[in-house]
Amino acid sequence: MASRFPTVVDTYHDDPAEADPNRVSVEEAQEVLEEAGEPALLSKADKLRRMAATSGDISEIFPAEKLAEIGETCVDDYERDKRARKDWEDIAREALDACAQEEKEQAKTFPWVGSSNMRWPLLTIASMQFNARMYPAIVKGDEAVLVKVIGQDNGKPMMGPNPESGEIQPIPAMDPATGQVAQPLQPQWEVQPGAKTARARRVGEYLNTTIFYRMETWEDDTDALLMQLPAVGCVFRKVFMGERGVDSKTISALNLIVPQNTRNLLAALRITEEIENVYPHEIIEKQRSGFYRTIDLKLDARAENDGQRTILEQHCRWDFDEDGVDEPYIVTLEKETRAVLRIEPNFGPPDVLWAPDGETAIAVKPRQYYVKYGMFPHPKGYFYDIGLGHLLKRLGDVINTAVNQLLDAGTAQTAGGGFIGSGVRLQSRGARGVVRFTPGEYKTVDVPGDQLRNAIVEKTLPNVSPVTFQILDMILGAARDIAGIKDVMTGEASNTGQVGTTLALIEQGLQVFNSCAKRTFRTLKAEFGLVFGNLAAFGGEVAARDYEETLDDPNANFEEDFAIEGLDIRPVSDPASITRMQKMAKAQFLLSLLPQIQAVGGDPREAVSRVLEAADVEDIEKILPPPAPPDPAAQEAQQQQIMLTLRGMAAKASKDEADALNKVVQAMEAKFDLTQKAGEHGMKLGAAAAASQTPIPVYDPNYPNTGIEQ
Repeated sequence: MASRFPTVVDTYHDDPAEADPNRVSVEEAQEVLEEAGEPALLSKADKLRRMAATSGDISEIFPAEKLAEIGETCVDDYERDKRARKDWEDIAREALDACAQEEKEQAKTFPWVGSSNMRWPLLTIASMQFNARMYPAIVKGDEAVLVKVIGQDNGKPMMGPNPESGEIQPIPAMDPATGQVAQPLQPQWEVQPGAKTARARRVGEYLNTTIFYRMETWEDDTDALLMQLPAVGCVFRKVFMGERGVDSKTISALNLIVPQNTRNLLAALRITEEIENVYPHEIIEKQRSGFYRTIDLKLDARAENDGQRTILEQHCRWDFDEDGVDEPYIVTLEKETRAVLRIEPNFGPPDVLWAPDGETAIAVKPRQYYVKYGMFPHPKGYFYDIGLGHLLKRLGDVINTAVNQLLDAGTAQTAGGGFIGSGVRLQSRGARGVVRFTPGEYKTVDVPGDQLRNAIVEKTLPNVSPVTFQILDMILGAARDIAGIKDVMTGEASNTGQVGTTLALIEQGLQVFNSCAKRTFRTLKAEFGLVFGNLAAFGGEVAARDYEETLDDPNANFEEDFAIEGLDIRPVSDPASITRMQKMAKAQFLLSLLPQIQAVGGDPREAVSRVLEAADVEDIEKILPPPAPPDPAAQEAQQQQIMLTLRGMAAKASKDEADALNKVVQAMEAKFDLTQKAGEHGMKLGAAAAASQTPIPVYDPNYPNTGIEQ
């Protein structure tokens, strides 16, 4: 395999048999290039440009010593990041065990061996409730994505100069039959009205098709994600281009390690994904296909755990071109041996920001693969969100202790126990010890009944204090408040209340849940944006052909429709309307406004369509009649009315302008008259002052009755 940078470095191998015979050493390349009068080394900017234009594995361009350094550094950084989040991870693992109701490894030995070790299923109930509410809110049949139009969709007319006035105005449409301006007047459209909406509909339909019918595991992964999210606090989704197109997979937060003080994934210095339980044959297959670098990992499928290995995929930064700016790369390693299996640039030419000289790189932006679904932001601002497992840990321990104490107290009282005098023979002659009964059994003893009663003293056990029950009830109430588990939400509340009161209770009970739902929908929007971006950037001819065949729309143009301008990708559901009752309440409100909507010229068909959508009615377009075609006579009358209105507005504006001009002229004439009168009055005063030898006052025309002396 030829080097991608033949004038820069050579590939070094520990085994000479692995070396490429067509390659030469750096010294030999230097001599050849110097003899040819060419520069031996590429500039740093050219190195970066070549790296950005390279796709696939570039590990072969590095010598063995450099690869060993990369492997050691990457694994050390991963282990340091993992240690920093240990406290969060320990609670998260314990929360998953509690949510699954798995037994603890060690049985309790206090107050006796085999005492009660029950876990109250509060976390299990909370996770199931969250999953049950969010899953149908996100996945509505085979629709999850809605493409929103940004701005107006009134079309863009073609503009040109007016032949008479020269002013820029819309170019009128021509009647092809007569060659004259068409009547009623309509502009020629550069972008037809409604074109944005039609494009958004096409893109949304294709994205839903891709997610539900091309990404086969997306819905199953979403179901599992929504079960794990409330317990752990955060779950990740990875969006990437697979063998069959764009794909995604859910990654547990326990297997994605990021520095604890990272603000967000976009600003992360490192992102390390643990890929556990990789079998030897999977590694060998990727090595032989060229995806992984060929290196002896001493794989043994007969070893313990079938020879499974842990692969680390680290998104990190290295300055391989030595220009002082770290570039993003994806380094794949085997954890145990720290061997580098693959190095891939995680940026392309558009991701490099150059200085004006074109030779100095300012920054290199990494491509994004992951999105984070969060439950509750960490109060200390750490990267990993916290879940109900973290918030309920202390309360859960208290609840479990109290419940187990009650069970142990009941067990002790039911089992009984006490003291037996040493002189009492309970079994055979000379035998002493414990007597155990089965139901309905009587034992024969060699002791009279009165002596037996006097020789056995039953142990006194105090009753459980009512305070224990009160405290347990109080703590359970606090835990339910945190978890958002209300009787009215689980269907256990009284059904005698009024409908409005019940809806108000539901809305109040959903406050905590709604905030979590909004965070989930926010991340869904980011995930759908990655799906859109991957299709736009890497879909190519395969996606374009599939796009046209799937939609069967003559206006479907993959390249134009998947341009990001003018579109906003977001989930189809409303995070503020999670329950069916809330949706139907909104629909009833909209239906009650139907007369007012018609009165103001709104579209009643759209209102009815939204009501049917809230009721989850399928095939709405088959129920509602298509929009009526426009009436040419009505359009012409409307156009004439608009023209009359515009002319009236222009006439009124001209009259207002003329009135304003007349007022200005009148004000100027009044000022002129006033100035003239003031001048005549000043001349008279000047003549009088000259006769009497007194100073002549100076008059301001605006204030003729005042003056100052010269």
